[in-house]
Amino acid sequence: MMDNNGSDSPRQIYDVLIVGAGPVGLATAIGLRKRGITNILVIDQTREFRKVGQGLDLLPNGLRAIKYIDLDAYEKITETTSNVFQAPGNTNPSSISTETKEKPATPSQKKLWSQKNIQGETTRSFPTDFQSWFERYGEGRVNVSWFNLQSKLRSLLPPDIVQANHRCVHLEEEAGWVRIDSLSDSMISTNPFAHWEKVQSKADNPELSKEIKGAGHKSFYAKLVIAADGINSTIRQVLYNSQGIEKWAKPQYSGFSAISSRVGNVPSSILEELDAKYIQGDRITTIHNNSDRLDMPEFKLLRLMLIRPPDNSAIYLLFTPFTLNNWLHKSPNEICNLGIEALKNAEFPSIFTELVGLSTPEKLSHRPLYMHPVTTQDDLQPPWSIGRVVLVGDAAHAMPPFMAQGANQGFEDAAVIVTFIANLIQENGLNQENEIANIFKKYERLRRPFIEKVQSATMNSHQWTQQQWDDFNEILHRRVYPSSITLGEY
Repeated sequence: MMDNNGSDSPRQIYDVLIVGAGPVGLATAIGLRKRGITNILVIDQTREFRKVGQGLDLLPNGLRAIKYIDLDAYEKITETTSNVFQAPGNTNPSSISTETKEKPATPSQKKLWSQKNIQGETTRSFPTDFQSWFERYGEGRVNVSWFNLQSKLRSLLPPDIVQANHRCVHLEEEAGWVRIDSLSDSMISTNPFAHWEKVQSKADNPELSKEIKGAGHKSFYAKLVIAADGINSTIRQVLYNSQGIEKWAKPQYSGFSAISSRVGNVPSSILEELDAKYIQGDRITTIHNNSDRLDMPEFKLLRLMLIRPPDNSAIYLLFTPFTLNNWLHKSPNEICNLGIEALKNAEFPSIFTELVGLSTPEKLSHRPLYMHPVTTQDDLQPPWSIGRVVLVGDAAHAMPPFMAQGANQGFEDAAVIVTFIANLIQENGLNQENEIANIFKKYERLRRPFIEKVQSATMNSHQWTQQQWDDFNEILHRRVYPSSITLGEY
């Protein structure tokens, strides 16, 4: 049988093809192999695995899911933790974040992530060390760079199972399997929905519009396809376009944009006031104005995250509620001025506008925040599976990073879908389309209601009291695998 490459060699049909070699895709592959499913393949569009991505917080719910997926993966991830917060948008994670073996923190050493109002009063806080979370929820908290997490998971898979340089461009369901068409040595598709971008144009960086010649075409065949290809999922777009629901094929703007920068040589007068009134030795501090007297109430949604490295610099991350048109195609100075204007509208003290005003164009990063809403205003809810293809992680339900639940919910997806697929294969169900449809519907029925709660909390928790936050965390972090799957404890 001849395939799309012009070869008459026998066609290899995988039991499962995973599109996307990020942490969620790799965890899914590890989980399937752990359960005896070895005829699998993971493909990814990256030409090579490089140090890209920012830091991730893996919280008790995500770590429990990983432990259920594979104990070896859990032990690899938790053997080291990051002791320095990594600035979002930094293209070289090792330049800020280093990972070291964590020692149990004494009460006096424990660092907090505190939320404070503009008067410097704490409205809620939580510790950032592993042990404190473990004592409270029976599982810890780990900060790890995206690349190091990816590397740890890749090391648990045979090298030939993970193949880079295959950018998915199309899929077609055929009799008994799915065909995935890919390009190799071609331009990596830009992703404005997930990555931090320096404020620049194509003229500033010709690589943004460059396509390498000599692209190779290859097709892959599989009984099942798991789309773990992120918020800008090609699989989602092809599926939804074919079903006439193009409206939901691409991510929706969440209503928030973010500006980030590391500001060096901050005047001592600014640092002293920030340290004394707001940071106060905390590891991370988030400032907001919760006053009901704001002239523009929507600016209660604005928040400014501060990180203080051990020098005369400061890192800020500003989340702002603005229309998308206000942020697109702006110069560095315009972006900075918009951030300053937003802080003034939210009635932040001048010390914060002064800090943001010190940002230099080359260190300024900007990112509109997108999502795949689980609930929509339409009667039709965008499905997470069609035929033999299922969406997981950000491809199904991406959300802003306010609660650090993107990767964690992706790992929960992986735990559920691995269980259902392993059972299906063990019962020889790969040729039974009705059985495939049943497990994918079961996966969605189990996960969608809880994801709806998490997305709602992500968008609204900034206005919660400490008690509301604690109550939700009890629900979020205390579920136990496998009963959370078999009993639907969501």
